[in-house]
Amino acid sequence: MTQADRGPGGRDYKESDPFYHRAAWKRLRAAALQRDQGMCQECMRRLRAGYGIRPRRATMVHHIEPVSERPDLALRLDNLVSLCDECHNRMHPEKGAREKAEKVKTRNRMRVIKV
Repeated sequence: MTQADRGPGGRDYKESDPFYHRAAWKRLRAAALQRDQGMCQECMRRLRAGYGIRPRRATMVHHIEPVSERPDLALRLDNLVSLCDECHNRMHPEKGAREKAEKVKTRNRMRVIKV
């Protein structure tokens, strides 16, 4: 990867799929966010189940059935769910989000207090 392929700070970025830049996707994404009233549906599910605290605003729209497995459902509103970043990352453990979250959680739990 060349320096031109890197983002700020020299971090590597995956090239985005052209599908997500199409007008049809952008319209459907907006419709999903509107249908879900801009709220993360996973946070709402957890809240209704009694173990969520406060639902967050949705920033992502997630394909329930992945486009790679079911391209025929890519532009179906009933195959989309609005999620916050944290819940969306939980839906994709293959991208390493869970490992990062576990490291942060562990780091935040252990504190040394000098007296």
